[in-house]
Amino acid sequence: MTTSPRRVRFPGISSEAYEHPFAQAALSTVRKAKGFDLVLRKVMGAPGEAAMRMHHLACAVKVGDSQFRRLNQVMNEAAHTLDVVEPPSLYVNRGIGFNAVTIGFDKPFIVLGAELIDQMNEDEIRFVIGHELGHAISGHALYQSVAWFLAAVGAGGLHGVPGGPLVLKGIELGLQDWGRKSELSGDRAGLLVGQDLEVAVRTLMMLAGGRQTAEMNPSAFLEQAAEFQDATGLRNRIVKWMMPSSDHPLLVVRAAELDRWVREGSYSRIVHEGDYPLRGESASVKDRLAEGLGGVGRARASLDATDGTASGRLGRLGSLGGRAGDGTRGFFGRPQ
Repeated sequence: MTTSPRRVRFPGISSEAYEHPFAQAALSTVRKAKGFDLVLRKVMGAPGEAAMRMHHLACAVKVGDSQFRRLNQVMNEAAHTLDVVEPPSLYVNRGIGFNAVTIGFDKPFIVLGAELIDQMNEDEIRFVIGHELGHAISGHALYQSVAWFLAAVGAGGLHGVPGGPLVLKGIELGLQDWGRKSELSGDRAGLLVGQDLEVAVRTLMMLAGGRQTAEMNPSAFLEQAAEFQDATGLRNRIVKWMMPSSDHPLLVVRAAELDRWVREGSYSRIVHEGDYPLRGESASVKDRLAEGLGGVGRARASLDATDGTASGRLGRLGSLGGRAGDGTRGFFGRPQ
């Protein structure tokens, strides 16, 4: 296990540093689909984000200097670590249970479940906040919103999409596949914030087995993950994890992927050598996929920057605010 008593800060770090190559390859494939830009524009133009913000202002507790002061400090520390200039607002809401979500693309905010706050210690909460902050920085909730939008309105709610219902269903399934894989990216961001692999694995272990951590062992959990991988085929472990029958990520695989990221050196290059991509740098999907297969996975496919297109509106939180979706991205990888 890896422990860092003094957390390192990453000035100018790009989300490319932690985004998983398989997740980015999946997203790139979906974004090339006919009709995707039209669907994206409809989601970004739909009302709802303001209503969600008002709902949490009315029904949740907004974290700040005078409420959940320590949580506010952890949020600010996480943002400082990933060089986020304007941290997202943070809320505590008992209504989402043992979970955490990221909402909004104009001004993303993060919601922690009261049950999660009650059962996790500060280091575990730090990992969760880092996980959600990673989703917000990368704009993941935007694409998750498209999937939920398609599931909610169906083909009848959209007109003029080339290819009709069949194309829309393909986009929906592709986004669901990407959504599960994006949890790997969020976990890496959480590890960069907390910089303690044992805490990260323990947090995922709690999601699988509950709060009785004294009765569980992170090393044994990773051995369990290895047993699962051997049973399903090491080469296909990611693909099998993302099977459509899974409605949320398999936690042992998430833990194993973090462990692999550390063991194969990518994490160390970022934390201990300061070797990471800066904002504005990019790499092709082909290069990222090759690196990911080799255990590196440090680059990220660049998003379109064409002015006037919906996808071109995506930005970075670390550079005057990012874009996440008009929807929620749960720590379990499913909507609330």
